[in-house]
Amino acid sequence: MRIFSRFIIIVFGLGFLATSCSKGGSAPASATALDGSSIPAGAEDSMTGCDHDTDSAAIVKHAWPYPSDARNIQWTGKPYDRVRLKLTPNPATFYTATVSWKNGQPIEVLDSWVYLEKPRNVVANEDIWVTRKVWDQGLKVDKQFKVASRGEQVGFLFYNSNDVCMVETEEGPAWTRCTLGQTFEGVTADDPFACEQVWWVKVKKSKTDQGWMPFDDALMVRLPAPDDATK
Repeated sequence: MRIFSRFIIIVFGLGFLATSCSKGGSAPASATALDGSSIPAGAEDSMTGCDHDTDSAAIVKHAWPYPSDARNIQWTGKPYDRVRLKLTPNPATFYTATVSWKNGQPIEVLDSWVYLEKPRNVVANEDIWVTRKVWDQGLKVDKQFKVASRGEQVGFLFYNSNDVCMVETEEGPAWTRCTLGQTFEGVTADDPFACEQVWWVKVKKSKTDQGWMPFDDALMVRLPAPDDATK
């Protein structure tokens, strides 16, 4: 599926935990690993379709949460809020650096992965189809499979900002064409997220100080794309 070439889906268990701490006072704080999400804190409490215990196990590589053109971030925490960066987007890997930024300082982002941990149960406003590679007479060919009929429930995971959504199927996560506000009931530009997800960004402060950290909206904000970013 050529339209999905920027995305890689890995279907494995996500056995990691992350914690967050806010700092106060004037003395330098100890560095901490961050817990972050592209969803504002507490927003999942008001999201529809999240009152279930179904877990997901999908990772979207080299992709930004909606809107995907907002790829830059800015530090809003205190200068002594130090962050320990990781070798890979996984709390189990080694630390590569301990860094801090000034308030309002932009942070250079090199890459982005989104870990999807809990789908949203939404209602399809139309028939939902996905395309998979299957073997047919010794050749791999594209074949369409129906995931849900109009009016049926489907697990929603990710919107890639280009009219393509990731949904759950019996064979695992898959991509389908979609339109915000039309394809699924309740999935709009104001709320195009899974119930639970962790957004990891690879950041760079210098040649030697770079690595991965979860985005934390208590310490940083996303910056809108420049006006000419899509020209």
